[in-house]
Amino acid sequence: MATARHSLSAVAAGTVLSLGLITGCGGDDDSRSGAEATGQNRPRASAPADRQAGYPGEAIPGLVTKPAWRLARQSDATRRCAGDAALPSDRQTETGSCVVGDAFLLVEDLSDPVADGETQPQTARFLAHLYDAATGKERRSFTVTCAYDPSGGDAPEPAAQVQVGTWQDGSPAVLIRDCENTAEGGQGNPAATTLYTMYAPSGAKLGSSVYTGVERAALPVVRGRVLFPGDVHDDRTLAPIGGGRNLVLPAGAEPLDTGRGYATRGTGVNESLSVFDQTTGKSLWTTADLTPPADVAAQIEDGEEPDAELYPLHGDQGILIWSASGSDDAVITTVDLRTGATLAVGPRTTLKEFGQVAVPAVSPDGKTAVVDFAGEAVAWNTATGAELWRQEADDKEIRPVTVTTGGVLFAELEYDQAALSMGTKSLLGLLPEGTNAPTQFTTDGYTLIPADNGFFAFLATKA
Repeated sequence: MATARHSLSAVAAGTVLSLGLITGCGGDDDSRSGAEATGQNRPRASAPADRQAGYPGEAIPGLVTKPAWRLARQSDATRRCAGDAALPSDRQTETGSCVVGDAFLLVEDLSDPVADGETQPQTARFLAHLYDAATGKERRSFTVTCAYDPSGGDAPEPAAQVQVGTWQDGSPAVLIRDCENTAEGGQGNPAATTLYTMYAPSGAKLGSSVYTGVERAALPVVRGRVLFPGDVHDDRTLAPIGGGRNLVLPAGAEPLDTGRGYATRGTGVNESLSVFDQTTGKSLWTTADLTPPADVAAQIEDGEEPDAELYPLHGDQGILIWSASGSDDAVITTVDLRTGATLAVGPRTTLKEFGQVAVPAVSPDGKTAVVDFAGEAVAWNTATGAELWRQEADDKEIRPVTVTTGGVLFAELEYDQAALSMGTKSLLGLLPEGTNAPTQFTTDGYTLIPADNGFFAFLATKA
């Protein structure tokens, strides 16, 4: 499968703010939920916003004019987005993940500075905050401490200890990796015990498991299951957090985190692609058994197999893009991931000859999607296959970033960032200079925008 292209988000790469308390932009700021959830005292929310609480930037097309609330910049501590639970520690993105269902998750690094050449054991300390996206009230906080030897490697990173993932039913969840270190094996080679705990967006605990050994401290977690490493020719184990039956990921297969849980093997380019049921490890179908769209079939030479690249759509559906082997001309289809059956034949598109990294941007309900593989964006209705619009020859290149619940498409237009109507391609407005298109929205339509005086939560408008 193609690798996702990561655009700069509204919480831009490298943007780290020193933030204090939540300050409401109107409304009641008093919240006790954080203290109640953790059993720890925490500062109460500040008084109603003063004149510094207003968003200092220009209005952003596609978002309401007035922010719902802000997280004020007040202290020396820094807060940033969390990591991605499904990615190994060496593949975490700079932007991170801030959204967990209808909540925002931000991590504060409270670790003391460590001098160069330090050899004494140190402790990394992180404090994560789970905020209600609509009100800014803290639902829960999480404290993580990790002892480490500064002379033996890198210090623990916030993105590796606090992460966003999914639970076993596919719902969004928080993953906290808390550490316990002992002196077994000598001071320079401590045995690490890591507590993996997952929480719902509400802050409710879902389950926890303990693993011993440095090699098990940062394993990927897929749908609430810890993915153990294995040779490329070996099956791998998916162990559920909180206990239960282990699952088997077939050799060479990679998880596809959508619907009831699937896995794929093969890229579909110059080889067939197989889809497995992640819960059983059984093969469901392979592209070699499917019939490509007529326009693609007409281009296939005798003895050749077509190419077919798969992307998650919504629930138990996927986007399968067919092309004749070696051809850049492709046809988009919607398929049932359980059977491989074609549900809709969509528009044609052009693939990039080399280095394909773009992926479709899909609306939250999965009903519409847009993609720009090779400089020609096309949007379509995934249920019917009907083309909604296509980038014309005299249009600027439209590089999709994300689609909101209200049908706003945020995209890059060459050197500009813009908000468009997903249904019609009409321009809603260009984003102010220096403002990046938001990439992450909560299920109830909020996004975080950074500014010099804090983070601001904005609700998306309707197109």
